[in-house]
Amino acid sequence: MAHRRTPRIYAPRRVPQSFSPAYTAMRLIPLVPALLASGALGLVSELPALSEEMRQKARHASQSMGDDSSERSQRLFFDEPGLDTLFVRFLAGSAQAVSHVAKTVMRARIALEPDSPMGKRAAQALPLVPKRAYDTLMTGMLSIGTAVGYIHSGPVHAQVIADSAEASSIDPPAGHATAALRRWEAPQSLGDLCADIDDMYWSMTDGNTVKITRVGEGEARRWLVSLPGTAHMDFESNANPADMESNIREMIGIESNMRSGLVMAIHDAMKRDGLNPQEYATEPVLICGHSQGGLIATVLASMNPKTAGLDVQVILATGAPARRYRIRPDVTMVSLAHDQDVIPSMDGTPARQADHRVTIGRKLVRPRRQPLYYAHSSATYTETARQLERMVKVNPWGRTASAVAALQDFLPQDDEVTRVMFYEIWQDVTTPTSFETFDPVVTLAKDDSVTPVEFDVSWPPSSSRATVSVASSDSDEGALLTSTVNDFPSLERTPNDE
Repeated sequence: MAHRRTPRIYAPRRVPQSFSPAYTAMRLIPLVPALLASGALGLVSELPALSEEMRQKARHASQSMGDDSSERSQRLFFDEPGLDTLFVRFLAGSAQAVSHVAKTVMRARIALEPDSPMGKRAAQALPLVPKRAYDTLMTGMLSIGTAVGYIHSGPVHAQVIADSAEASSIDPPAGHATAALRRWEAPQSLGDLCADIDDMYWSMTDGNTVKITRVGEGEARRWLVSLPGTAHMDFESNANPADMESNIREMIGIESNMRSGLVMAIHDAMKRDGLNPQEYATEPVLICGHSQGGLIATVLASMNPKTAGLDVQVILATGAPARRYRIRPDVTMVSLAHDQDVIPSMDGTPARQADHRVTIGRKLVRPRRQPLYYAHSSATYTETARQLERMVKVNPWGRTASAVAALQDFLPQDDEVTRVMFYEIWQDVTTPTSFETFDPVVTLAKDDSVTPVEFDVSWPPSSSRATVSVASSDSDEGALLTSTVNDFPSLERTPNDE
């Protein structure tokens, strides 16, 4: 019997509005008792009335239960693709409910105390409270994190730390560790671009490391950028700007230190190569970005090159939560997103694209430990990129092959000269603020040049239907899936020729 080809469509991701919040709660409730028990044991381990031996046993038990709960949670989300989207929507809906209460309190303050400091602050903040649930969640996290002093990043800096055109080594920034760089060669394939990212996660620098490669000369000159993603998940700011603050800012269209630092580094690389500032926004750029790196690349590609400061023409995004932004019509984008990777769903949108990008999926087999880390790992995405290149060699027709070819055209050709530079991007850490919660909301600098796409995902289901075009290869483990979706009638519908 011939193997039946079936597209892998996960309803909770595609049409999350078809699932009520109660469904999400019921799926997650079994995890709650173990999490509460682990937390309770953690509190018990800090009680001074207990002996050190008993506290140590309580810490060990809490750690063991916490690890077990983490593994159970990861297995649940890995085995049920789409639960991640529902979970983010559940959090966003909860944040919006709190927001409604806060707005009622602000209106009361404005009515009862219009001339008081709190009344004036409420009058400033009320129009700025987001209307969309996801924006409310992200803005609340950023505002509260700033108000309580966890988020306190300062100015951002970028400095070259290695240059293949320099005969001598370049000293790192003052007081910073020397980078452990291993991949000095110019990338020769899309897999090499991804492997460069995987290597830079282990560069051991204080800030974030970025690899910039100049390919060709004169009119054929172009730039390749390998951009790692989030370096740490702590909410408290440190020297590395690839942090949670940058994630939140980019999600809601506010420029982050990581984005401005990246533009600063690329501009400096162009300056070192002899370009004038007037040429920076006209140079063709390819960005390969993992996770947060792919999100930043998509945001830059959605902007006018003069506004962005860069002409991002092609993107290879891996595991990026970048569905909220519509790239320019002249941009080619290939987005790799593993079926079991939860990070692409962290942007709060359904698995539908608002533009012409090509999305490639891959179904993974769950490993024994830490399945979500495996699904989002840059090393796993490097292997997926190499599989994609092999696939288009066998089947060099259709939109997927055309998009991959556009990316490969940026790679060095025979006898082309290249110049490889590494940059470290870091930020100053300022003294935590003592603002009250409303103040950070008022001072958020919204970037009008970046507008997230709005999807109609309200519960209960609406009568509108999405237009879906799907083509897939075999649905076995490791198979690649090409999916293109158009939910906007104003955009041209491209027939599926895969």
